[in-house]
Amino acid sequence: MKNDYILLFALLLAPVFLFRSAEAQIRIQIPKIPKPEITTSGNTKPKLEQPTSGEPKAATPQSSTVQTTGGFRHDRPIVEGTTYTRPEPTNKPVFLRDTIEVQLETRETYWKFPNQNYYTSWVPRANLHLFYDGSVKLRYTAEWFTPDGSPWFTESLNYDYTGDKTAGLRSDYSDELLSTKAVVTTGTYGLKITNSKTNEVAFQGKFKVNKLPAFPGEAQYKNRVQFFVDNDWNLPIGYVGFSYDIGWANPTPVVFMWFKGRLEAKDFEARLFHNGEEIASTDGDGIVNVYQYRGENCLKFVDTCQLQQYGFYWEKFIVENTDWVRSRKPNAMFTKDKPGDYTVKVFHKGIQVREAKFIIDADGKIARNAFSEQMPLTNHKIVVPVKVMGNLDKWNPTTWKTDAFSGNPLSGFGAL
Repeated sequence: MKNDYILLFALLLAPVFLFRSAEAQIRIQIPKIPKPEITTSGNTKPKLEQPTSGEPKAATPQSSTVQTTGGFRHDRPIVEGTTYTRPEPTNKPVFLRDTIEVQLETRETYWKFPNQNYYTSWVPRANLHLFYDGSVKLRYTAEWFTPDGSPWFTESLNYDYTGDKTAGLRSDYSDELLSTKAVVTTGTYGLKITNSKTNEVAFQGKFKVNKLPAFPGEAQYKNRVQFFVDNDWNLPIGYVGFSYDIGWANPTPVVFMWFKGRLEAKDFEARLFHNGEEIASTDGDGIVNVYQYRGENCLKFVDTCQLQQYGFYWEKFIVENTDWVRSRKPNAMFTKDKPGDYTVKVFHKGIQVREAKFIIDADGKIARNAFSEQMPLTNHKIVVPVKVMGNLDKWNPTTWKTDAFSGNPLSGFGAL
């Protein structure tokens, strides 16, 4: 009887052991899918599954080609239709010259005449961004020079790694500098930024300071003025690329342009032309946004010394970065399908005020131009000349020839 119970128990457990054994064999025998070898030409492309439900997501490639250009790391997944991915920084900081700005810190007293009221004085402040991975803390110093080239003062720049692919360098507010180094004169001043760990000069340039009387004709306020940095050189210089907050699954090219004063986005319209034919307008399916400012401390003469950088893009004009986008966006205009010459005409309250041109190449990419190697920029941006039209801006149209990018104009660049 005891042997019968043992036999019955063994028969009951047999399927369980067989199932466990089979399951183990199945797990062991599942083959691993080999990753395809990707060449630098990008000819081998892994087959990616289409999303089956929910919001489509960009598929993750099996491999990628890594390229480094001008201090930028470009990880480009090899998938059907891919043209762009977000550039990744390296441990070599790249100065973004389009972000360099000199601001003025002012006070209504002058340390050389402490008993006089209403005497405006100023010191400069540097503000710029680097494209950098934040692997090591950076240390830079700024040396300032007077119009005759004499040393003025030196300061350490505050370093701040934001974690969003950029690091900031800026001057801190200094009451001591305002009390000992502030000046009351205009002219062209100098700036040199040096890596204090290596003594390498990272940037050297100049900036022009002008002034306007705060209360013209009033004797008691004769020394109270509005000092400001002349930033007119920005107006004929534009950019075409992508914004920092773009969705890289299917990005929309953005055209960036500078304007003087404090303007409203609702008053702008940007029309996009392809080979001479209008194909889109921001009034129909586009966006107008402000991206940067200049001269924010210049409060009294806004139309003279404050600038805004606007970006214009068209929601149906997109890059085909994923293989599902054509079925999800049947009305889109893909850059890949429309290579050729593009013109952007910007209107303010119905009057044309700007014009710029760029090219989309046969791969659907923004074609790099003669200035691309001279001017490292983030997010695949390129520099383009801008034609300033109409009477919207009060500006000096010759300033850019010598003052562009803080006295570092691009070779061969000419305004339209």
